[in-house]
Amino acid sequence: MKKLSVHLVAFLGLSLAFSCVSDEENLEVIFQRDKQAIESFIQNYETEYLRREAVGESGVTLLFLETNPEGRQAAVRDTLYVDYTGFLLDGSIFDTSVEQVARDNGLYNQNRAYEPFRIELGVSMVIDGWHIALSQMREGEKAIALIPSFYAYGSRGSAPVIPPNAVLAFELDLISVRGPQSN
Repeated sequence: MKKLSVHLVAFLGLSLAFSCVSDEENLEVIFQRDKQAIESFIQNYETEYLRREAVGESGVTLLFLETNPEGRQAAVRDTLYVDYTGFLLDGSIFDTSVEQVARDNGLYNQNRAYEPFRIELGVSMVIDGWHIALSQMREGEKAIALIPSFYAYGSRGSAPVIPPNAVLAFELDLISVRGPQSN
């Protein structure tokens, strides 16, 4: 009984200590952990990339696989068509707009259309990390976007595939950029 009381007191003490940490401090700890995970991923990434770009203080990092300096820069309210493959940092793919990738990874759904995803930049209901990453890309560019959990699904995750506080990676292929009036 005495041993149980000691464990209970220790547990309550730890609980009290952790409950004194604000949500903002918790977010900062998670954000720093996410940035470290992104850096580790980049250090171990075996595919060559042309350029690395960090997007301000967001923690979102782009590894450009193909560039197109002549391509139209994506702007807020432009309509973008994007082929994508989403994966966790361990490499497990959870979603794609590319039929062959879906077939190769056991994700194929015959009731789904596999085609470039349409997004209105800054407006569409997608994770914030997509808006941040795509705003840095030009038509015809392809990049791996590494997105901290805060700009993805955060502490809630997206069951059953994306765990809470997961850093996400997306291979984004910006097929087309159309102005708001030219949809």
